[in-house]
Amino acid sequence: MSCQIVIHFVFRGRCSGTESSFLKVLIEIAKCGNITKAAAKLGYTQSGLSHTLNRVEDELGFKLFMRSKKGVTLTSEGAAILPIAKQIESGMEKLRETITSIQGLEHGKITVGTFTSISTNILPPVLMAFGKDYPGIKIELLEGSVTEIQNWIMDHTVDIGLTSLQENEEFEHKIWFEDPLLAVLPTDFETENENYFDIKLFEKYPFIMPANEKGCDYDIEKFLESNNIKINVKLSSTSTMAIIKMVARGLGVTILPRLITLGHTNGVKTLPLRPYCCRNLGMGYISLKSASPATKKFIEYVQLIIDERRGKEQNYFS
Repeated sequence: MSCQIVIHFVFRGRCSGTESSFLKVLIEIAKCGNITKAAAKLGYTQSGLSHTLNRVEDELGFKLFMRSKKGVTLTSEGAAILPIAKQIESGMEKLRETITSIQGLEHGKITVGTFTSISTNILPPVLMAFGKDYPGIKIELLEGSVTEIQNWIMDHTVDIGLTSLQENEEFEHKIWFEDPLLAVLPTDFETENENYFDIKLFEKYPFIMPANEKGCDYDIEKFLESNNIKINVKLSSTSTMAIIKMVARGLGVTILPRLITLGHTNGVKTLPLRPYCCRNLGMGYISLKSASPATKKFIEYVQLIIDERRGKEQNYFS
């Protein structure tokens, strides 16, 4: 009976409107951690989605989620099913897109994992060009940390991750360019050399640490640790714009990737680090061969825009 209910929801459930597949229900509730929020995204009422979830759990014979006043969390059984559900749903989406690609690439969905500096500096022209040529393809952006995006790629939460690529990635990837890390200092900050900033000097001044919801910025923390720099962290923030303003007010110094600082250097100055350090920006995906037609086409557009910018801004991308 439990297998029958899953099969029924997968193959008879609709992908839009007021009904959705069992897989989408499970994935969306797990992602939102809240039935009300998931219901709004899936087109359900809160009571309707609760009823659907209860019915599925009754048929399965075990609970998928634990309920509390703060929301819902996966049970151990639900956690065991979720990665498989994501793989099946990804395959179903690929099947739908393959069918529509035969008819013409008119419908589909792409989930992209990224972070703010890429969302603001690289993605807009990609989304404009792709949206103009393929208006029926829905694109969902999920912003997260480097580690989160890596995990999203591996567990099929996203179709493609636009991120800082690390050594020995477990998925296929393509590096676009190096994004240098820079010292960000108040404009009146006196330095011995105006061409670079010796990283050992960070130990002398209050440091403002860029952070994310999971902790310190991955690339910056890795750089400091690998060079054995003992910083004095006075402040931290998840907002890079707030960090730049704090530096401008003389509250400390920091390190930021160049892409983040573009157009946001009022009240501060930036210097290359010595020794040189950078993050490698690019895109990652489980397998280009197995990617859906829509995802493959989106990857083509991303690379086209990167190549165009490389031609126009050779100094930055070199």
